[in-house]
Amino acid sequence: MSLASDGAQAVALFLGAGVAALMVLIGVVVIIGVMVRRAVRRRIDRHAPRLRGLVDDAASRARAYTRPGGAGEAARLRSAVRKSLEHTRRVLDAGYARDTQLAEARQLLARLERFAEGLDTDLRMLEREPDPVRMERELPALRERAERVQHAAGSLRWAAQDREQVLAHDDLDRLGREVEQEVAALRETTQAAKDALGP
Repeated sequence: MSLASDGAQAVALFLGAGVAALMVLIGVVVIIGVMVRRAVRRRIDRHAPRLRGLVDDAASRARAYTRPGGAGEAARLRSAVRKSLEHTRRVLDAGYARDTQLAEARQLLARLERFAEGLDTDLRMLEREPDPVRMERELPALRERAERVQHAAGSLRWAAQDREQVLAHDDLDRLGREVEQEVAALRETTQAAKDALGP
């Protein structure tokens, strides 16, 4: 009787341990699933604005060529402003990797991008404005704002590019001097070796 009872207890313990192990395994799988889902969602959230921007930019470019009048011009302005800001961002980010003095220029560009978001919203609404009179009335002020944003972005970009050229020129001058010093040192040691060997 006690053997049967001991066997039943052993089976119950074995089954209990199996159930506990299964529950732990299910818990681990659920936790991993949640972590993977969160990582994927973070990645999508990080890239979604860029993808939306690309789609919106392509749509604006298409409208710029297919819609006549003020709507087409508003679309062209949106595309031009976005292109100018993106190009300036690429130049400043690439330059900052080599020259941390561009930090303030990057901050100014971030402020300019925030201002351009409001301009982009106004231009997008104007693209869809059904009243041509209102469109003609609003367009000149928006055109001026767009030109000012493009000019400011261009100024930052050109200044960063000019700085990069000056730094590259200085680096090349320094490298040239070091090469000449090394060449002179090598010639000196070569001549000293020839003199030591004699005629």
